[in-house]
Amino acid sequence: MLKLKKIDNILFLSFLLLIVIGNLTVYTSSYFIAKRLTGNPYYFFIRQFIWSIASTFFLLFFTSYDYVNLKKITKPLIFITFVLLIMVFIPGLGKESGGARRWLNLRLFDFNPSEFAKLTIIVYLSSILTKKKGKIEDFTFGLLPPLLLVSAIFFIILMQSGFSTASILLITAFLMFFIGGASLTHIFSIGLLTLPVLIFFIWKVSYRMARIMSFLNPWSDPYGKGYHLLQSIKAFANGGLFGLGFGNGLQKVSALPAPHTDFIFSVIVEEFGVIGGIFISLIYIVIFIRGMLIARKIEDGFGSLLAFGIVTLFSIHALLNI
Repeated sequence: MLKLKKIDNILFLSFLLLIVIGNLTVYTSSYFIAKRLTGNPYYFFIRQFIWSIASTFFLLFFTSYDYVNLKKITKPLIFITFVLLIMVFIPGLGKESGGARRWLNLRLFDFNPSEFAKLTIIVYLSSILTKKKGKIEDFTFGLLPPLLLVSAIFFIILMQSGFSTASILLITAFLMFFIGGASLTHIFSIGLLTLPVLIFFIWKVSYRMARIMSFLNPWSDPYGKGYHLLQSIKAFANGGLFGLGFGNGLQKVSALPAPHTDFIFSVIVEEFGVIGGIFISLIYIVIFIRGMLIARKIEDGFGSLLAFGIVTLFSIHALLNI
């Protein structure tokens, strides 16, 4: 039986609220596309609900788990992460989806090792930066070893066409380096050296450059590269202040390409209005603030960095997707 430790009620309730809202919005946003693709209008909702139950169990488990034990398994976690990331390239195990090869076909479900890698990196950096406290300002013996490991995982994920995932991982790592005491000059210099690499990988793959250009000016190609973004903006316009009502969104029917994933926030605003969009955003802001306050209060350096890393990763995801 799980023995729950003292928890932050506001943070806990915020997550539960997101889970409930998430299931409702997946239901309303995926109904038509699920019916069209699978014949079952509840297909994506059922999957979301099952994973919500599983994630709630893990939430409760880690509420009772002593996070200090993660220090002991840092090296095995890193080893497993590298193995899983490399397995993606093995024919028969790796699965290509949406032009990217970053999934493992585990028969019962698909698994994305790069998502696991982001959490592993947070645990690893929390441990190594705590050990190197006072030495991390030294580039060669302090910052370089963890930087090389992060870089290795970064490039493996890039090779899987996981540009956004790799970028989020790198941003989170750099912020953890800063909080962990690394020299701002070193971080800034590494950032400048990394920038040409990121630009190259954007320029090398045409659709990435097209996405950026269409984001800056979707009206330049309204029926081509800018179509999806303009349909998203139209959903916002349809929603107005108070929305069209739950289930009454129009854009999810055929205009938005992935209404239950990439464009789910557009569906939320169309059905619940700007008020609904602000409400969702406020929940994320509350989680960010409460998480940072907890990270600041923790006296143990490992725990503090762990909390900071997880909250940072979660918040960057929310910000970029919205």
